[in-house]
Amino acid sequence: MAQDCVQLPRKRTVLKLISNHMDAWQVALVIATLPLLIHGAIRWQTAVLVLAIGVGYWFAFALNDYFDAPFDALDRRKAARNFFVQVPVHGWMIVLFSLTLLSSVAAAYAQFGLPGWSFWVLSCFVAWAYSAPPLRLKQRPGFDLIVHTLFVQTFPYVVCMVLIQASWALLDWVLLAILSLASLTAQLEQQARDFVVDLQAGGTFATRLGRRRVVRGLRWVTAVCLLIALISVVQGTIPWFLLPFGLIGLPALLHRFWRKPEAPRSERLVLLSTTAGFLYTGVIFCYFLLS
Repeated sequence: MAQDCVQLPRKRTVLKLISNHMDAWQVALVIATLPLLIHGAIRWQTAVLVLAIGVGYWFAFALNDYFDAPFDALDRRKAARNFFVQVPVHGWMIVLFSLTLLSSVAAAYAQFGLPGWSFWVLSCFVAWAYSAPPLRLKQRPGFDLIVHTLFVQTFPYVVCMVLIQASWALLDWVLLAILSLASLTAQLEQQARDFVVDLQAGGTFATRLGRRRVVRGLRWVTAVCLLIALISVVQGTIPWFLLPFGLIGLPALLHRFWRKPEAPRSERLVLLSTTAGFLYTGVIFCYFLLS
């Protein structure tokens, strides 16, 4: 229960907010960078866009934690990881901070005219609709999977492709398919992990279908994702500099097959994988940006 949760020192809770869902927004930054690397669109203008996308995803996950706080407080583990359970924040402060941060993000999108503004408005709406009442799509079975599939790991790639006006090639469609499946499996994995809490919070796709069925589906979709990647590598569709991303993420994906259905994913393994991918992307991006 919330009363049993050990309160962390204030400095640690603030640090927890800053590093909020680091694995998720690191992935968003990496994905947003891929079209720029593939299509040779690395310049300061697009670097600012990638940074804005990363900040936007950090905000979206923080906003999700804010609206999840009453439910996360029911679980000791989740309560300890949620900044807004540890430090109650007034609603007006959230509104003021949101307007300030999103205005800064808007400046990066504004460089690209109407398409940029359109993506900014869409991303703001989805961040709100997914987490906040009255819509709170994350608790509407079916919509929770659709929104996560389309907007978590797929959206950053599409945004950058459209805004840099790149021509879609076979590689882009292959990566988009892989990212869509990866985004779907990430949501299934999360719902399987949070099954008990979600039952109390109002339900999700997983609570309707059952944990064991969801885990079986997770493994099947992961297998399809890996198969598409393997075929694309063998056929030479995926270039050499993208191969390290697959090798970095492979242990976390394979872990889904050998752990028990009720066992959660290894958060340490996932964070290690995403951080390694983030650092690898940063090295490549900076090399091309400064060369």
